[in-house]
Amino acid sequence: MLRAQLHHLYKRQFVSTSPLLRCIVKQNTMTTVPQLNIKNKKGVESTPLLGEEVQNRYNILFFCNSNNSLTQRAYLELTTRGHRVQIVENPSQETMIQWTQRENPDIIVCPFLTKRVPPQLYNRSSQSAPCWIVHPGIMGDRGMHSIDWALRDQLPEWGVTILQAADEMDSGDISSTATFPIRRQATKSSLYQNEIVQAAIRALLQAVDHFGHGIPPRPLDYDQSDVKGFFRPQMVWDDRLVDWKTMSAQAIANIVRMSDSQPGAIMYTENTAHGAKIRRLIYGAHVEKSSSIIDNKRPHAKAGDIIAKRNGAVLFKTIDNQGVWISHMKASHGKEFIKLPATSILSPCELEGVEEIPPNIQYYPYGQRPSTFQEIWMNRQGHVAYIHFEFYNGAMSTEQCLRLRQVIRRCGQDQFIHTIVLCGGYNYFSNGINLNIIEASKDPTVESWRNINAIDDVIKEIFSIRDKVVISALQGNAGAGGVMMALAADLVWSHDSVILNPHYKSMGLFGSEYYTYFLPKRVGQEKAKQITDNVVPMLARQAVKIGMFDKLIAKDHDHFDQMLQVEVNKLIQDDQQIQNLLDNKRKLMTDDWFRLLHKHRNYELDQMKQCFKSQEYIEARQKFVYH
Repeated sequence: MLRAQLHHLYKRQFVSTSPLLRCIVKQNTMTTVPQLNIKNKKGVESTPLLGEEVQNRYNILFFCNSNNSLTQRAYLELTTRGHRVQIVENPSQETMIQWTQRENPDIIVCPFLTKRVPPQLYNRSSQSAPCWIVHPGIMGDRGMHSIDWALRDQLPEWGVTILQAADEMDSGDISSTATFPIRRQATKSSLYQNEIVQAAIRALLQAVDHFGHGIPPRPLDYDQSDVKGFFRPQMVWDDRLVDWKTMSAQAIANIVRMSDSQPGAIMYTENTAHGAKIRRLIYGAHVEKSSSIIDNKRPHAKAGDIIAKRNGAVLFKTIDNQGVWISHMKASHGKEFIKLPATSILSPCELEGVEEIPPNIQYYPYGQRPSTFQEIWMNRQGHVAYIHFEFYNGAMSTEQCLRLRQVIRRCGQDQFIHTIVLCGGYNYFSNGINLNIIEASKDPTVESWRNINAIDDVIKEIFSIRDKVVISALQGNAGAGGVMMALAADLVWSHDSVILNPHYKSMGLFGSEYYTYFLPKRVGQEKAKQITDNVVPMLARQAVKIGMFDKLIAKDHDHFDQMLQVEVNKLIQDDQQIQNLLDNKRKLMTDDWFRLLHKHRNYELDQMKQCFKSQEYIEARQKFVYH
């Protein structure tokens, strides 16, 4: 009976997964713009405006390379304020002109566009729509690799500028700007996804406000004291070259971070068999802070030698008698190569005699993390355990899921622990299965099956904890199965800057992770279908509005770090709320309930088994991986 009901409820979801029902236009093809009807937790229809009220609502046209985190966030922030936004992805100059003529927008925005805008879009009458470039740099900064240079030079402050498109790159009139301090050793992609996106949204909303009030943009004038940027040349491969024999550990890590996740830093290793140098791209740099590992592992090693490995990463010795972990590599530059854990790229002879050093899984004081490369670690404060899982780009391979499950089980069995907080990683809570490792495996269909079962086992471990309150605390974005995994906890918290992609269709998948149970349980069947049918992103505040998440505890990442401990302490001091949560769990967790969840899992996996063999999934996976 349950199987038939589930099939009826979800059959329309998978009738056709080819159209991406997003507000995205691929070249000249126009797609329907779906909107989520937002209701509050009591089911009463409410206004779709989840941002601040605006007096003027505009028709806005986006031109972008791809629908990345900035484009998604900008779209959500503008549409929830009542503006109409259409996204044209990877457009040619001709396409930009055609769409501008067809739509007659009030504003054109290029949130992530590396192509040149045709002059017809900005050399027009004063009555025409402004064409704004969202430039990831401070006022006066110009050039293709602004973030890369800012990180290479280790600048204390950076920013985002909204400027008018012009004949000369990044030289147009300035509509608004926003700056931020650089307080951490971030990779380029991490800085972009967090600080850059935050500043870009502040600047973009201010530019729209200025436009509505008729405030004209200011010309770029390098004589003005607040214009501190300047033109920076395009980086070349030599700027990204790592030399193990001459560079310090910190210098190497800095070059890798400024090039991560695209295009990667470059290193050369000698092929001992043929005497030739092999070029590889490297990612995920972590400076080793434990001198004992450097001194005790292969003590006669030279700078550039690999002295240890751990969970797919390798540790290189540096000239200053330190070490740098490299977690991922590409065999070479080009779309035909896949980014994989370093040990999957290196040859057996390069790893000969290199010892695997397992991570030390122990509790660290709250706010501390291991002084070495470690994907999973735990903090403890009183009777609360915080589990961090910092997987590269949020993707969870089969082996990573197995290790995460073991850590969750350990905390679940620890009688001293009363509350478990699942923190995910800084940039991503989780994005579900690891498509790169799947694609590189001997049999991607088999590995897909192993991976989806492994992540289902992680989720089962979460919902099987009877005597503790479990909280999913999303500090980073989440997608697909990563979103659904969070819903298995008793409480789901996040902050206002988090973007969710709670759907599977763009990858040609039905979905798993017990989502056919936990998503409808929180939002109802109708809303669950709408969320998974429409391949659209969602703000965390929208998830709270519909009951998918429980609450936001901060406005952004920095405040979330500060408020998480405060909110957890507030919860555990509320004896009545804790008791109610535990009583409800005990009443729910009967043998019949576990059997019901098992049926949901089997139903989902039956669908996924077919999906994994489909050409649609194969093509979508390869398009995602080979970029």
